[in-house]
Amino acid sequence: KFKGGTGKPKNRSLNTRVIASWLAMLALGSTATYAHAQQWKDAPAYDKAQAKNVLDRSTLYMPLFGAVYREKFEVMLQKLPGVRGVIIHNHGCGGMWGWETTIAQFYYREGFAVVSPEFVTRDGNKTGCPGGSPEEQLRRAGERAAEGIYTAKNPARLAARGDDIQEVIRWIKTLTDLPIFLSGHSEGCRTTYNWNRNEPQVKGGICHKQSVNRHYEHLWKWDTRLPMWSSNEDEDPWAGGSKQFPAVGFEEKFKDNPQNLTSFRYPGNSHDPLVRPGEGQSLRDWLNKQVSLPPLKGQNGFNYEDALPAIQSELKKKNR
Repeated sequence: KFKGGTGKPKNRSLNTRVIASWLAMLALGSTATYAHAQQWKDAPAYDKAQAKNVLDRSTLYMPLFGAVYREKFEVMLQKLPGVRGVIIHNHGCGGMWGWETTIAQFYYREGFAVVSPEFVTRDGNKTGCPGGSPEEQLRRAGERAAEGIYTAKNPARLAARGDDIQEVIRWIKTLTDLPIFLSGHSEGCRTTYNWNRNEPQVKGGICHKQSVNRHYEHLWKWDTRLPMWSSNEDEDPWAGGSKQFPAVGFEEKFKDNPQNLTSFRYPGNSHDPLVRPGEGQSLRDWLNKQVSLPPLKGQNGFNYEDALPAIQSELKKKNR
């Protein structure tokens, strides 16, 4: 039995034959198709126009309240005192699963509003790792990578995910000038480090359980003048790691700005976020460094009923 944002098992080794075949497929791809960066492979699911409905495909969270609907999020983001910032969290190759909610819960309990878009539900889209078991997902993720369309290796896919992020940012900016952070787990991490659009309100990035290796290096666009927190496990097969070839971290990319990288490394093989001793505390410390405003401590005199008229008004607009 397993849980996870991408359907991965918790703290257990995957079938070694499956991992070996997957790594072999990657090696083959690097010498053949991926001797140079993968070329852009478009698909109708990546049409920029599909970004317009991203808020209909998003799950929203607020400090003190947890998961909320859009109208409540819009009102509370402006009325709830002490919100520290907004985090846009991007899911892994399987779409929105339980671990992505776990990450969002961590953020809102630290005082941040969270928007989590589900990219794979764009019309005509596919997941990057289809299957009904962790082993099948891992094998078929390799097949998707070789196919080169519905995979994070495809620059067109990450550009489309960037269009979703851009639309969410546009909306957030109509509501608040709070700092925005980009977060991602697995493929969502690659989405984060592929981001290179000039948005001064974006103040940093967060990458859960993913690497930067030669198969994905062509996707790196992150401005290392912005801070980033990264977690990685050396033998995580979903990050390209093995006992022979540990997952590659972000240190090389930040060589000109090493002070801007906070890296949490663990000698394990789990792809699940925020499960290792000290991992959550490392991220908490990083967030506290970026935003001096402390997390909310209860209601602090905030009366929710006072906000009801504004929420009710927004709901009336929707139903007209």
